[in-house]
This record gives sequence, structure tokens and C-alpha cells, in this order.
Amino acid sequence: MEDEFTPEYTRRLPHFLRAGYTFFVTFRLHGSLPMEFLEKLRTRFESQKSQIETQQSPDAKQQLDALHREYFYAYDQALDACEQGPTHLKDPKIALLVADQLSHFDKKYYHLIGYTLMPNHVHTLLDFSAQVKEDGTFDRKSYKNLDYVMDRVKGASARFANLELGTTGQAFWQAGFHDRYIRDQRHLTGALRYLKQNPVSAKLCDHWMEHPFTYVHQDYLVK
Repeated sequence: MEDEFTPEYTRRLPHFLRAGYTFFVTFRLHGSLPMEFLEKLRTRFESQKSQIETQQSPDAKQQLDALHREYFYAYDQALDACEQGPTHLKDPKIALLVADQLSHFDKKYYHLIGYTLMPNHVHTLLDFSAQVKEDGTFDRKSYKNLDYVMDRVKGASARFANLELGTTGQAFWQAGFHDRYIRDQRHLTGALRYLKQNPVSAKLCDHWMEHPFTYVHQDYLVK
């Protein structure tokens, strides 16, 4: 399920058809961005996307990739500003509950490459090859796709967070999430760099390793 800010053009196919892929996923607290901002962002995105597709340029795919990056940055920068809505993830107790749920499903549904918890949103890199056999096959009946897994992560973390906050029954996460599937090693490197640097760019710390709720699996640390 998709967050409201943009209809991601690479997601025309169901997530199930990308079984075993790695995803960069962003999800945010309920009410963390104003609807007016999201609608303006969506309208501009759709207009520019339509222009690119109409022109049918040989490099349309590259233009669309660049357009999506541009609008994701605008979306994420608005979240970093924390100008509206709750910032529950500033509370270490709440942040730990969310981090625990991301770790809970590690090696069961995905390999957890990394995450960073910002005051009102989360970025995470999830490698779904954990459900794929060595020969590249997977069991279609038992495979759990990204939508299913995110429902589990968000549902459990919301329940525990609301219990801690005394707000049981209230919306904790905004419906949906935003994701990009990782195309290649260069894309993975860029996504991981973005994840690590987000708290630095938002001036929460001077180095990503100082941020208590940024995690990177040791296999992806620069030696």
C-alpha cells in the first residue's frame, strides 16, 4: 500500500511479482504532514510525469527516476522539518518499540539491512531474499510480500506504542507507506547512504553512528 504523496510509477506490478527483492521503505506517524502539502506535491508530480511520458524521449526512464527522487526528497524534507503532527519517535521508549518490531521479523520475512528512526517517520532497507531458496525459487503459498509484512510491523508497533502512550484505539501510523525496490548495487549503496545521513541532514547528530536509532547490519558497514 502506498503513502499519499505520489503514485509511484514503478509499482504498477504487485509486490508479489518482485519476490526476493530488496526494498527501501518509508512510513510515517499519523498526521505528520498536512493534506494540502501532499495534494500539491502529488499534483506537481503527476503533471511533470505526464509531460515526460507524452514526450516519449529515449531517456524517459531516467527522467522518471530523477523526478521520483526529486519529489521523494521534498516529501522527506517536509517530514524532517516536523512542522505538524506528533513526534513520538523522539521518545526512546517508543522508538525502541518500533525498532524491536523491525528486528522481530529479521530472518523470517526479510534480512534487515538497516533502519533509521526519525522523530516522525522511519526509513528501512529490507531484503526479502530471506524467503527465497538458494536456487532462486520460493513457495508461492507461504511467501509473505511487502504489504503483508509492513502491516505486521506497523500493526504490532502501533499497538505497543499506544499502550505506552495511553492512546489505545487512536491512529499511530499514517495509512500506507512509500517504497522503492532496489535495482542494483549502486542503488543499494545510495539508499543506504541516504538512510544513514538522514539524521545528520536533519541536524539530529553530527555523525550517523551517534544517532541511537540508526542501525546498519555489519555486512553493510564500510570496512
